[in-house]
Amino acid sequence: MVQVEGVSYSYRNGLKVVKALVDIDFKLKKGDTCAIIGPSGCGKTTLLYLMAGLLKPEKGRVLIEGKVLSGPRDGTAVILQDYGLLPWKTVLANAALGLEIRGVAWRQREEIVRPLLAKLGLQGMEDRYPSQLSGGQKQRVAIARALALRQDLLLMDEPFSALDALTREELQDTLVKIQAEQQLTIIMVTHNIEEAVYLGKQIVVMGGMPGRVRAILPNPGAGRLGYRSRQEFHHYCSRVRGALGQIDYEAG
Repeated sequence: MVQVEGVSYSYRNGLKVVKALVDIDFKLKKGDTCAIIGPSGCGKTTLLYLMAGLLKPEKGRVLIEGKVLSGPRDGTAVILQDYGLLPWKTVLANAALGLEIRGVAWRQREEIVRPLLAKLGLQGMEDRYPSQLSGGQKQRVAIARALALRQDLLLMDEPFSALDALTREELQDTLVKIQAEQQLTIIMVTHNIEEAVYLGKQIVVMGGMPGRVRAILPNPGAGRLGYRSRQEFHHYCSRVRGALGQIDYEAG
């Protein structure tokens, strides 16, 4: 589904060039989940933007379903940290925004969006505005907006970072259910080790400035019922923590 082959990227600010990523390589199968984890400044979000087609590699290439990515792709949805909700639109209108941009009629937008909002626990809140919602509710609206477009690839940039621990786990469980139902391919950037292990069937550990892939860990138990309480889960958390610790040691 996703192939990142030898990708490097630099930011340019006037005459100054700052390398963000060097020779990034990894693959992800269709219907799988991937968590990208690493210290701040190692280029995780830049990599996500490259896979979204919002940036172009200076070296290497990104392929989605075997096709070289040259710009934003219709089948890819992106969820950012700040939810991206418009404060003057209701929950229903925000969730239907992508459909509105595509020219879908209002009645059809409602038919698509209302069941999604109900599934995400937002039934009865359709007429509220973002200022009347909790952080978890805002994130559910952002997820509904992404799912309404019926895309097959979901890219998420630390979507649960601002939430309390219980809300974070609840939304992680919701995401697991949705991914299983729709067979979505999901790539998520996170700083949270437990989140990476719970959600990522493949864990890409990054480090360095510029960023490099330091380890790719298979994690077949991700998303299983009760996985958080199993010894295997804590074993994988320790593996990821060890990989990150090695990165910190090398950087120091």
